[in-house]
Amino acid sequence: MGSSRGFSRSVTTVLVAALCAVVLPASAAAEEDGNQIYLPEPDGPYQPGTSLVHLVDDNRVDDLAPDGGDRELMAQVWYPAMPSPWHQPAPYAQPQEAAAIEYFYGLPEGAVKDAATNSLLGAPALPGDRPVVFFYHGICASRTDTTALNERLASNGFVVVALASTHESDGVEFPDGRFVRTSDPDFCLAGGDPFSEKYDAVLNRLQETRVGDVGFVLDQLTEWQNTGRSPLPLGVARSLDLDRVGIMGHSFGGSTAAQSLADDPRLDAGVDLDGLIVGSVRKAGLDKPFLVIGSDYHDEVQDPSWADFLPALTGWHQWLRLVDAGHYRFVDIGGSAGKWGLAEMMPPEAWTANFGDIGDHRSQDIVLDYTTAFFQRFLAGKKSPILDGPSAEYPEIEFKTAGG
Repeated sequence: MGSSRGFSRSVTTVLVAALCAVVLPASAAAEEDGNQIYLPEPDGPYQPGTSLVHLVDDNRVDDLAPDGGDRELMAQVWYPAMPSPWHQPAPYAQPQEAAAIEYFYGLPEGAVKDAATNSLLGAPALPGDRPVVFFYHGICASRTDTTALNERLASNGFVVVALASTHESDGVEFPDGRFVRTSDPDFCLAGGDPFSEKYDAVLNRLQETRVGDVGFVLDQLTEWQNTGRSPLPLGVARSLDLDRVGIMGHSFGGSTAAQSLADDPRLDAGVDLDGLIVGSVRKAGLDKPFLVIGSDYHDEVQDPSWADFLPALTGWHQWLRLVDAGHYRFVDIGGSAGKWGLAEMMPPEAWTANFGDIGDHRSQDIVLDYTTAFFQRFLAGKKSPILDGPSAEYPEIEFKTAGG
């Protein structure tokens, strides 16, 4: 295994981890399969399906592209699918994306490139009215970061739409073979000094584009449903319940989730997985349901944006601390860090900041359980008692309050 180039090196660089999610995950099947990234088998009653879709917003100039032009996106959709022997499990990432992930993070050969998911590629949708959840990744990261969570939600009756920020993400592969990398190194460097004047401006620029992406894709979903014409697999557009829409994000994607909720009245509830907050929502707060799940070190002292944001939440809200967990335990790569021997590849303080000793599968299970419970309560109208207070079943979760 090579060097851990993608990870934060010390506690002093913890904000790089806490806001960037520069770790692009990889993929695997439900069972442990060599060095392939681990994805737990979804626990819901439905078989997940997935599909990629290429979108072009010809009403918006891409502010992140060196030469401008229309904003171009790759989105990936997960949904409850019809069981189908004619559809194969989807790969975790497209070939060029997978190779870049393995190289950049020094992962074992095949950890991503040879990995399959639990989702059937292109399978027709199971009929039903499905709440929709958007996902946005951390700075310079990948739409595939929370594949395990996306599959869990799809297996429980949700449609998940994950977006990749073209020209910011480390790599986005398009159907014609183009592989678009990060266009400006400042996009990724912003994670190292997020509260400086220079990089605060960079983050706000990135976030404005991301929020625009969410609104555009939601417009497209509405159009596809209304017209009956869609590039999605059979039945997916028809199954969307666009009166019940949520959004989640890891790291900087958590800020994208919060700002999108503030700006778009069509969005109902959101989750921030260990991310700082930038933009007007930092001080204005939200009056919609919002869940913050943070790593062990993440608080209002370490992250001054939380000192502004958490007290300004006036709708249902909760801050949960995941004890002994670092920043990347909230994405797929955290479920394989131990078996890949990443603790031996970095100083102890960097291991604590990036992963921590909570354990691969335990951390993954907790993040999936609490995030799913949140959307089941606020989008599906189901009881979710684990959100009501500490549980003996989850001793690693602390219920926190701002300033306490």
